[in-house]
Amino acid sequence: MSLRRQCYEWRNISDGVKTSFLNGYPVNSVGDVNTTGFLANQPVDIFIGDVGNNIDIPGQLKAFQYVVLDSIAVFPPTLHAQIYVGTTKYFQDPDNVPSRSGGISGFIVPFPNGARWVDSAGGVTNIVNTDYTDGLKPAVIIAPGQVWGVQVTSSFDIASVTNTATEQQIQKCFVKYLLIDGGDAIVARRLLDAGWPLTVENIWKYKQDILKTHLYAGLAPLPTEVVKAKRKV
Repeated sequence: MSLRRQCYEWRNISDGVKTSFLNGYPVNSVGDVNTTGFLANQPVDIFIGDVGNNIDIPGQLKAFQYVVLDSIAVFPPTLHAQIYVGTTKYFQDPDNVPSRSGGISGFIVPFPNGARWVDSAGGVTNIVNTDYTDGLKPAVIIAPGQVWGVQVTSSFDIASVTNTATEQQIQKCFVKYLLIDGGDAIVARRLLDAGWPLTVENIWKYKQDILKTHLYAGLAPLPTEVVKAKRKV
């Protein structure tokens, strides 16, 4: 398929005596898992950061692929997420410096939406995403050949937990994106050159318009000089 909706969920769960993994992902219930701690204000790459479930290589696009990263969420609220493409970081402060807090926080984009949060005073709050209900606007467009990823940064030191991690103690980050490859990557390039957003709807509309143009061209009447020309045997 040329258009694929994909997602990636990171958690700081580590392998251990009671922790079961399937294809690199923790699959057992909360309360039987080990978590890996990390220091405050130290970015951790959710793809290749050696914390939690990781992949072997960073996100990198082939020559005929585009990624439209349009949704990101984190938990707990004190965790921040930062998208990077090459050396450029998406979330920046007003002075054009990459966000000093580490990006967008779980207070703004909780995972999952409506996540239950117990603060240090014991107060319970359900955190709801009200600002990015339709995802990131504008979305992050990642072009062929570019390396991209997501870093998370905590406002506080995260301690390791052995076998007894609660849902509140597990750090999480969720990323959702559209992968465009094959023939649709050519359409994506045309849309970008024309200044159109890269969406599934726009890609399909462009292809439908191309099809209609060729279909109507085939039904058009032949030029007079062709109609009156002598038939060649």
